[in-house]
Amino acid sequence: MKISACMIAKNEEKVIARCIESYREAVDEIIVVDTGSTDQTVAIAQSLGAKVFYFQWIDDFSAAKNYALSKAKGDWIVFLDADEYFANGTGSNLRSFLQKLDKAFDGVACRMLNLDEVSGKITSEIIHIRIFKNDKRLSYTNPIHEELACRRKGAQLQVHMADRRKLIIHHTGYSDNISQEKARRNLALLLKQLNDDIASEPKYYYYIADTYFSLHEWDKVIRYIRLFMDTGFKLSNLNVRAHGILIDAMTRLNYPVSEIVPEVAVAVAKFPLQPFFRFYQAKFLYDDRRYDAALLEARQTRQLHETYEDIEMNLMPANLGSLYNMLGAISEFRGDYGASIGYYLEALKWDKYEATAFDRLIKLVRTQPLEEIVAFLNTVYDLDKEADLDFLATSLINQAVPQVLAYYTALREKKYPKQDYVVLQMLVANGHYDKAFAAILDCYTNDKDERLALIAATAAALSGKGDYMAQAVQQLPPAYGKILKAYQGGIMLFNEDDKAIFIKLVRVFILWADDEARQKLLALADQFPDGMAAAIGNLFLQEGHYQASLAYCNVAVQNSLAAGLLVHPVLYYNQGYCLHRLNNPIAAAEAFVKAYEAGYRANDIYEYLRWNVDKLGENGLDKKVKIILKGNSHES
Repeated sequence: MKISACMIAKNEEKVIARCIESYREAVDEIIVVDTGSTDQTVAIAQSLGAKVFYFQWIDDFSAAKNYALSKAKGDWIVFLDADEYFANGTGSNLRSFLQKLDKAFDGVACRMLNLDEVSGKITSEIIHIRIFKNDKRLSYTNPIHEELACRRKGAQLQVHMADRRKLIIHHTGYSDNISQEKARRNLALLLKQLNDDIASEPKYYYYIADTYFSLHEWDKVIRYIRLFMDTGFKLSNLNVRAHGILIDAMTRLNYPVSEIVPEVAVAVAKFPLQPFFRFYQAKFLYDDRRYDAALLEARQTRQLHETYEDIEMNLMPANLGSLYNMLGAISEFRGDYGASIGYYLEALKWDKYEATAFDRLIKLVRTQPLEEIVAFLNTVYDLDKEADLDFLATSLINQAVPQVLAYYTALREKKYPKQDYVVLQMLVANGHYDKAFAAILDCYTNDKDERLALIAATAAALSGKGDYMAQAVQQLPPAYGKILKAYQGGIMLFNEDDKAIFIKLVRVFILWADDEARQKLLALADQFPDGMAAAIGNLFLQEGHYQASLAYCNVAVQNSLAAGLLVHPVLYYNQGYCLHRLNNPIAAAEAFVKAYEAGYRANDIYEYLRWNVDKLGENGLDKKVKIILKGNSHES
């Protein structure tokens, strides 16, 4: 048995070697048809033993591929694009696989994972026929989005589905840095086909919609995908994708949820085993704060993904980071912190730059020793990768783990020195004010970057040095000057414009200051006209300091009551949330009941009451909670 590997190529010097190397030892000849390369594509192919032929490009992918087939001498053809390759060493299985294959089969379909080469994320999974018999009856059709077809009238290809453990292909052509260039190239060809062939080939509506999706022209995606759906035409394995890009485009254009939900319901009914649409259902429930229902739907989504074997494209891989982040958040809300840490870690393994999962994970592990946090993060991030170190350094600035920030910032500076402000912020976070203050103030004077004003004011205040304070008061915006003067003991009259700056300073102090300095700044809240207790309480809540948040929420509630004002229901709700996180179910339920009685009706209050009701005993409070839950439409 002889195997021929075929390819058409143009300017593929970055990827062609990877493709050929993935099967080179398993094939008898390599046929490369060049359609006009101006780079090193031809030279690389020849150096790897390929026979190179030339084909004048005529805007027809099928014509070029069929020309390649005409040059092949093998019994079997392996036809990959240059940006595809057999992954995990499975290309070496080609010969033994084909030798064992039943002779009744004309071709082999392989699972293909579409990867974004920049982020490393798997975006989707699809099945394609990339291996077939060298038979004159088999050839490619369609000038663009070409398909392998049998010329014999009424005949259909007999195709074997390869086990992913035996043969699997990776494809990087849909990476963000590549797909738009390809989309612009393809659009003109598709629009021409639309004019020529739409009566007999309504699938071009789909391909045009998909091309506009790559170009982020969401309104045109919706227009053309609806035209496609109206024809009733079915694609071999892209019907899920058609519904998926419609829903995605509607979401990106901020269509009302009430208009998107019916589209998702239609897709779920058509494709009950497809995890992607169940993910959207989970997301809608989560956004509606119906956490228990969202959890069930998210778990079902995960199970469907893990067992998915259908020929239709699986769109779930690109969303697995978001799915695990959702599971982590719900587990955290329910008090299952071990599970939530595991889910956040899974989220980052699928999408290591998922900012929300990273933020929540660090907040849960920040009290652990430095070496344990570093070891934990090193299981996810590649310390030889510039993008990973950039993400770690810039993300850790917003976390209360200054030593961890210092570790990764030092590593980044050693390997990839940067002209940015991360190092300066790290120095302030770790108390090295003398090393940082002058440089920060100088950078602010030159750039007028408001972030530098914030860090300069923080460094001046935390240093305790009068000359730093004087320079900061003189050179920073007036609001910072007023707050710094008050921090030194002055009495100031603050206004609304000063509030925003004060809140920013409080947040940085929560992250980086010791208790004494933090309390010194927080004492200035009394000098603001309308009180700052609620806003400060919310800051502590966001940063996961629930005891401190509760204390400020209590002050805000008492201030309202003392002034004869109605307490805002969110204040009672925040009290309940903090008490729930502090594992005080009875006090939490009491606060949630007050929030409900004050008018709080978001669905999460019913979830927290339900999670706590069995812990209340029989003290009258449990009856109130059960009445509230019974009246909830989602409960009854």
